[in-house]
Amino acid sequence: MKNFLIILLALIIGGGGGYFAWKYLAGRGGEQPRSEAITTENYREPFMWGITMRSTSLGRYIDTIWLKQIKLASNLGVKWVRLAWSFDAPDQFAFNDEIIKYLKDNGLQVYLIIEPPKFDKIRDPYQDGFNNAFRIASHLKGQIKYYQIMNEASGNAIKSGSFSGENDSDYDPTKYARTRDWIKGALDGVHKADPSAYTVISAQWLHVGFLDKLKDDNVAYDIIGWDWFSDMGFMGDKKLSNGTLLIDKLKSYGKPLILAEINYRPEGKNGQKGQPEAKQASFIQKMADWSVQAGLKGFYVLELLDNPNSGNGYTDYYGIVGVKQSVSGVWSIGNPRQAYTTYQEIIKKYSK
Repeated sequence: MKNFLIILLALIIGGGGGYFAWKYLAGRGGEQPRSEAITTENYREPFMWGITMRSTSLGRYIDTIWLKQIKLASNLGVKWVRLAWSFDAPDQFAFNDEIIKYLKDNGLQVYLIIEPPKFDKIRDPYQDGFNNAFRIASHLKGQIKYYQIMNEASGNAIKSGSFSGENDSDYDPTKYARTRDWIKGALDGVHKADPSAYTVISAQWLHVGFLDKLKDDNVAYDIIGWDWFSDMGFMGDKKLSNGTLLIDKLKSYGKPLILAEINYRPEGKNGQKGQPEAKQASFIQKMADWSVQAGLKGFYVLELLDNPNSGNGYTDYYGIVGVKQSVSGVWSIGNPRQAYTTYQEIIKKYSK
């Protein structure tokens, strides 16, 4: 053993020793952090066709219903499932492990959202972000390739929905600072726990001012995730107030861009008239074709099942698969909508 250590030391001192030493340490569980920032030019991952799923879409988690959802996702043809880490379970690690294991056992990879619980009550945003992300990414090291830090993070910092989000002045300084610090903490936590994982920051509508502020504050992340819905128009045509196309502004950051949420907005007050199937299918088709042509790197439809959790929110009817309620009030999985077949055909078309 002593002779081996002497030889190892000599190799480290020598010109090629650094590489040998890393290979030795890597074989014992070490990691090689990425040596350069992720850019549009050096990002080489295949296009991600994905779907958002919730294990509690029908009110509470039941493993048999989750497995039925997974079968629907598998038959759809997606390779990626966008999933939020659940902080609510008594044993959050055991609960999330089961959810993720079922997905992986069925050949589906997980894009994981870490969304801070009770964000307004957090005293030290940086430390809370770091602690939560580090614990999760350490626990799942090597299992998760993409971590989305917050969901629509810009929404936590903007003054109100009446602002476009294009300008620095559209953001409340205190709210922005708390959001930025939680993001920085979570990014540091993920990078320390699993240096090979990609990190995603998501925003929506015209909230490029938020990305500008993160850039000015040297917040380092890998991928931009954008959320877009039919009532926003066609994303490819959307312009900022200065005449710049939104897509050109997003590309100017030099980072890979994905659509993290995409769907037709349910109709009626708060979406309670439900999904018009033909319009939903047509919008998903148009946006998917454009995403490929525009050079985006991923497309996640929101979402697999309706989420009848409120009776007054848009999220009730985003599903490309409906749900139904029995006379006794029990929810179950219903029939696929037209958009399910459309998305299935899109994935087949571009996966050849």
